[in-house]
Amino acid sequence: MYFCIHKAHYFFKMKKIILIVLVVSFIQPLQAQTKKLTAQYQKAKTFLSNKQYQEAIDEFNELVKIHKNNVYRSYAYYYAALAYTKINKYKEAEKRLEALSEKFPEWNKKEEVMYLQAHIAFEKNEDNIAISYIEKIKDKNMSDEAESMKAYYLAKRDLDLLKNLQAVYPKDKTIAQVLVDKIAAFSEKTSDLDLMDSLVKKYNLEKPSKTRIQKKAKSVYKYANKGDTLHIAVLLPIDFDNFKKGKKNSAANLSVDFYWGMRIAKKHLDSSNIFTKFYVYDVHQNPDTLTLLEKSKEFAQIDMMVGPFYDEDFAKALEIAQKYDIPIINPFLSNSKFLQAQNAYFMQPSIATQGEQAAYFATKKFGKKAIIFYSELTNDLELMKAHKEAFESKGGQILAQQKLSVTTIPLIEEILAKPENKEVNYVFVASSSQAAAEKILEQMKDKMPSVPIITTLAWRRFAEIKPETLEAQNVHFIDPDYTRFGEKKDPFKVQYNFRAKHLQEYYNMQNPPLAAYKGYDFTISFIKTLGQNKNNFFQKVSNNPNFKKTYRGYIFDNKNRDNQYVPILKYDNKKLILANPLEE
Repeated sequence: MYFCIHKAHYFFKMKKIILIVLVVSFIQPLQAQTKKLTAQYQKAKTFLSNKQYQEAIDEFNELVKIHKNNVYRSYAYYYAALAYTKINKYKEAEKRLEALSEKFPEWNKKEEVMYLQAHIAFEKNEDNIAISYIEKIKDKNMSDEAESMKAYYLAKRDLDLLKNLQAVYPKDKTIAQVLVDKIAAFSEKTSDLDLMDSLVKKYNLEKPSKTRIQKKAKSVYKYANKGDTLHIAVLLPIDFDNFKKGKKNSAANLSVDFYWGMRIAKKHLDSSNIFTKFYVYDVHQNPDTLTLLEKSKEFAQIDMMVGPFYDEDFAKALEIAQKYDIPIINPFLSNSKFLQAQNAYFMQPSIATQGEQAAYFATKKFGKKAIIFYSELTNDLELMKAHKEAFESKGGQILAQQKLSVTTIPLIEEILAKPENKEVNYVFVASSSQAAAEKILEQMKDKMPSVPIITTLAWRRFAEIKPETLEAQNVHFIDPDYTRFGEKKDPFKVQYNFRAKHLQEYYNMQNPPLAAYKGYDFTISFIKTLGQNKNNFFQKVSNNPNFKKTYRGYIFDNKNRDNQYVPILKYDNKKLILANPLEE
């Protein structure tokens, strides 16, 4: 009996020993694996805390690949995403967070993931997505941090965008507070100040101690009265009714572009203590608008008018401007019948001015012997006559002059072949005929390869005529719309694209439209001059060096009311360059 009991005890003891040996043999590799994973995880965390983000990403990505016995895999996904955000690789960060949510749906740090997702969305200007993540965060401490993050990012947003967000999230107190602060800092509109007061009352918010108007009072009114704000009537063919419905025509788009340029330039005037108020009037197919404007109470305050863009409307506006001795500026029109108007200025050079300035350029640059070709089109005739008259006034000699048509194009060869025309210094062409252009280039290549040509922009639009051909013949183009586009980080370009991006109208534009540059130029040249010399405006516009510093460049003198600067371009090493910069 004793033997049996002893034997049973022995076997039980041996079984226990075998079990312990098996457990130890299993635990030891597991401990070694865990130790290795822990070391790798700590190494990755050290890289992250030392801001060595790419090194951290590499380590965390290796941890993600290890499936067996890896207690750090979920953390590796999260911290890899965090490291990616630190180097602005938001797509990669989002992929890691998506994988984390898919593979570990019950992870205990879900709210930290949502916080990070909200951060990424804010960085990508996807505010609605960011807000939706923040709304899901329930932890009090994490929620407070998320609201602080929301306030930080939204404070960078445009005022109009914040108004839209507040309308979409009417119960969001953080958005309301940011909007209140933004209005106080940047707006002086009565409607915005009323909105600020209503939000403060509705949400029991902290009201800013001073608004923009109160802040500027010390610097502005130490030498000026409230009445010194400039009131500008902006007369645009915008067609408001259809524009609000999304039906935009070319005139409406031109108007909006021009007005955006004005609004951005307004900040520069504010910094110079020149404050403006814009009154926008729709003159699209509505002849009564200008009559009603003259009769309105606010018209008594108007200091300057800009527009309208078309002849008939401008004639009526000019009549009003002259009656009340108000300056009126037209940004796009340059009809010669208005050029004698004493109250008007035209930002566009007239066709006659284009011809004259091209002649002055040619006599100075090339010489005083020319051949002229022209068509019978009204604008071409006006350009040719002005060029010829100005050229001869400088002592120029016309060696040959030929009107171009289907029947006379063959005469080009005969004219260019005449021995007495070999001394020509340049050829002037006022014609948009492609056949004539090709014939002239063909004949000059053989007979006058070194003689330059001055012509209109039409020649640049002929697909069959390559830039290399135009460069080889030294062809110069009259370009009345030429604008010196800003560099990549140019303040105007940055501000315009930031605003336009939210309008979803010109997303990721390389350059703002020409009309926007023109609105900007108008504001920092004409309005600024008016603000500095309200009682001596017309004299101060003449030969004002500040006008030359605009993007387009302007020269006005005592006699002429249209812009006297006419840019002339040419190809140089396959690139268009300015042949007559303002500095010269």
